[in-house]
Amino acid sequence: MGSEYRLDELARRAGVASTTVRLYQSRGLLAPPRLEGRTGWYDDSHLSRLRLIARLQGEGYSLAGIANLLEQWEQGRSLDAVVGVEAELDALLGEVHAAVVDPSELLSRFPEGAMTSEVMQRAVSLGLVQPTEEGKVRVSDRRFLETGAGLAHLGIPADVILDEWEALVVHTDDIAGRFIALFETHLAPTDWQRRLETEEARELAHTLARLQSIARQVLAAALDASVARIGRERLGELIES
Repeated sequence: MGSEYRLDELARRAGVASTTVRLYQSRGLLAPPRLEGRTGWYDDSHLSRLRLIARLQGEGYSLAGIANLLEQWEQGRSLDAVVGVEAELDALLGEVHAAVVDPSELLSRFPEGAMTSEVMQRAVSLGLVQPTEEGKVRVSDRRFLETGAGLAHLGIPADVILDEWEALVVHTDDIAGRFIALFETHLAPTDWQRRLETEEARELAHTLARLQSIARQVLAAALDASVARIGRERLGELIES
């Protein structure tokens, strides 16, 4: 038997509020828990669904749009197939690295005065952070805390860091699109969106996971080479000394 969670634990693992879980249930986006007496127990399929919803929201889908997408997804497939695909997607895209922290903890990561109200508002608009109903802050990826704070402690202003992030996403979206195009053109069967059994979905997800891993290595290698080349061109004297 897999892991099971009470409501609060499920919400914590998914990086959402408990009220959000109830909202998704009321809208039919999330299956009800297994009841044991008056206690509801959720499992990994609920966690996968919450993570999938979070990713779709990050892509700009409304809850109504997500409901429609999931309904189309489930047509003609068994519940086992749907859960299986969601689990594979969850493994493929990697664990959601969201973190919920106290505002004071968030501010303490950065140099004093760096996180002004204007910077925080912009971070919210970019989807990097989100206030929760419990008075805390949900960071969409805890790695933002590490990298953002690291850049700030080097002396780069927080607003400039957000400028660079906003510009960088344009490039990473383009790069990701190119790799997904390779997947669709050369690796996925032509009819994969119309008919895909559970085992085929899992195999295809594993292929995409391997492509993702290779893409990450290619991007890191290309970035290292570019930084080295441009660094020598612009800072040659400093590097040579």
